Amino acid sequence: MNKNIKVLFFCSCFIFIACLTFASTSSKTVFTVVPWNGYKAAVSLTYDDGDPIHLSLVIPEMQKRKLRGTFFLIAGKLLTPDQWKAAAASGMEIGNHTMTHRHVSELKTEADLKDEVDNAGKILKDLSGQPVMTFAYPFVEISDGLRARVEKNCFIARGGYGEDYYYTPDSVPDWYNISGQATMTNLKFETYQSWIDQDIARGAWTIFMIHAIEGSDWYQPIAKDTFFKLLDYLVQDKDSVWTAPFGEIGAYWKAQKSLEAAKVSKKKGTYIITWKKPQPFPDGVVVKIKVDGDGNTITQAGKNIEPVSPGIYPVSFDAGEMTVVKGKKAN
Repeated sequence: MNKNIKVLFFCSCFIFIACLTFASTSSKTVFTVVPWNGYKAAVSLTYDDGDPIHLSLVIPEMQKRKLRGTFFLIAGKLLTPDQWKAAAASGMEIGNHTMTHRHVSELKTEADLKDEVDNAGKILKDLSGQPVMTFAYPFVEISDGLRARVEKNCFIARGGYGEDYYYTPDSVPDWYNISGQATMTNLKFETYQSWIDQDIARGAWTIFMIHAIEGSDWYQPIAKDTFFKLLDYLVQDKDSVWTAPFGEIGAYWKAQKSLEAAKVSKKKGTYIITWKKPQPFPDGVVVKIKVDGDGNTITQAGKNIEPVSPGIYPVSFDAGEMTVVKGKKAN
């Protein structure tokens, strides 16, 4: 073996070993993110258009069962803004459904797009008292221009039809076209029950796209009895299903993806994990991680994080960093 070949050989070995070392300090060797906040599956109930029956029937029935959902409102067509303000204060999520609910073909200029997305978001922010960073496309119509405005203002958007309506923790989503299953007048409760059952079986997240309820003359009202059974079924399985607003579950999952891709380095037995919070993105997101073994120490901003159950730690995503010192290995 001549000198040049030897140098090439040893350089190759060094690179190979370096790659192995880097792989050994990937996030999954240090911790794993607990999917869906510790539940088997997740469900989001989303409601479109600001139908008055959402205020008079849907929200009271959800509140009776301690459920929260997402209401995509048309900012320029708010009939009772004070009531929607109260709904937001009670824990319901307000999402952006544009200013006037126009078809994409009608949005001919950048000014049109800005009005439909940016200006609508400002109105809804003033209404809800919090940033509005979730979006639903009217008529499930998406153009490059509309999507670009949404990406600037929101961290996630509900689209519509897709090949699969069940997102597992390992799915690779299009954050700006999350599929939703539409409820329809002719569908029975058993259909919606099957959606939830399949969601649980797959350990996934599914999104309901709901418009009207019986008693309304708006689009595709579903029977009251069917709606009540749907809510009751979710409450019945509350230990298995995380029923929460679209943005809340979406933010948890997107934060999970960031943590799993986080940069990990090791110094004197301490793992240093750093990540970058995407923008726009809501504040205050907490993600649960699992660290195997006993006697582990997890810190953020110099403060120890106490476990909420054995090996499970609530991590602030806003912090952008944490350190992990491993204790004893699990038996």
